[in-house]
Amino acid sequence: MRILLVQVPTSHLGAGERVYPLGLSRLSGLIPPYMKKQALDMNLLPDPWPVLRDKLTEFQPDTVMLSFRNLDPLAGHQTSYLSSLKTAAQMARLLAPDAGIWAGGPAFSLFGERLMREIPEIDLGLISEGEIVFPKMISGEIPPESLPGVVWRKDGQIVANPLGEKTDLNALPPMDIRTFSPDDYMNGNMYVAAVGIEGKRGCDLQCGYCIYPCLGGRRMRLRSPEKIVDEMEFIHEKFGAKLFHFTDSVLNRPADHFEDVCRALIRRKLEVSWTGFFREDTLTQSQCDLALNAGLIAIYFSGDALSDHGLKVLNKHLTKADLFRASRITAESGVLTMCHFLMNLPGELPAHEAEVRETMERILEIHAPAGNLGAVILNTVRLYPGAPLTRRLLRRETLDPSTDLLYPVYYNPPATSHLLHELQARCHSAGIFSHLKLDGNMSF
Repeated sequence: MRILLVQVPTSHLGAGERVYPLGLSRLSGLIPPYMKKQALDMNLLPDPWPVLRDKLTEFQPDTVMLSFRNLDPLAGHQTSYLSSLKTAAQMARLLAPDAGIWAGGPAFSLFGERLMREIPEIDLGLISEGEIVFPKMISGEIPPESLPGVVWRKDGQIVANPLGEKTDLNALPPMDIRTFSPDDYMNGNMYVAAVGIEGKRGCDLQCGYCIYPCLGGRRMRLRSPEKIVDEMEFIHEKFGAKLFHFTDSVLNRPADHFEDVCRALIRRKLEVSWTGFFREDTLTQSQCDLALNAGLIAIYFSGDALSDHGLKVLNKHLTKADLFRASRITAESGVLTMCHFLMNLPGELPAHEAEVRETMERILEIHAPAGNLGAVILNTVRLYPGAPLTRRLLRRETLDPSTDLLYPVYYNPPATSHLLHELQARCHSAGIFSHLKLDGNMSF
């Protein structure tokens, strides 16, 4: 079998931010050496389509694997990456007409059956994790259509097989560094780490907007701290990587696992830095100190609401006091802090506006002396099918059931959308004044 692995474009053209295709690299490593393979991460090239054309024409693969990572760029953008997957599949069918065209990846997993209808060139799809199923798909010993998690075509219909067992994270295959060299991702990024590290998969929280539990499962599967640090050490020593980002939905839960990872990093004395998303209510000063000693360079918070009503609507199980306490910890520690909040939430009334402004002002005030608030990222809610908040809006007939959620749909009533822009302006001026040590003493 000749296999062509393709990471389709899912990033802003010209952004320059490169993210290592961790999932596809692990699957690549599972292809036995007697099979021939080539690979292409289309995100590495300003114009990748001629390169894809040449690979299809010259390699003539038996199977084309299309990995679809992101549906759209979020941040309120009305851009869809679906065209990337469509065009890649159409080109594969045209230039390698006898090849089987398979698709997978997080974005595909969310809309597998729909994407199979949307893109008739795709023969098979793989939903959820591939480490167990993929080797069986390519073995030739078992019809792929019989495997768990596979979406396929039968008599003009699309059939979705039930999901199978989840991957044991301590048995994760290593990255295929020959096929996908980390060297190609090391330089050029200004905002994000090029290499991700998996500490766990799954999430036992039930935040109203989130689809992580659908992708990784509703319970956390933990990876051995030693194996986590082994991988970081290997990539650091082999390729000089100095900054990593933990891909965990929440890094500091459970606390004992996270702290064990920090201690393992300290024991190895690795000269690396790392970032990740933290939960506010479980962050302690001692935990923050431990993480800083282990190489933490930036904390990301996703409190997601600035009012008691919003926190309840999003089912965050957080309070404003949790947000303030976490802000004080990071401000006192001086660690670079990024805060994410969602605006214009369902049920918010004009009466909530003052509370939202007051909460934002308090967070800015806490961070101002330390000048450590790197950014406040304000967005509106992207509605995904199956998310608790989406189901609630459908029940209350706030969302038209015919709305196509494959494309970017945000909850953002126009009458109150001004508040997001006003807060953005306030946070921008507060951040600039804080970093320049100017006493703006302004409120809004």
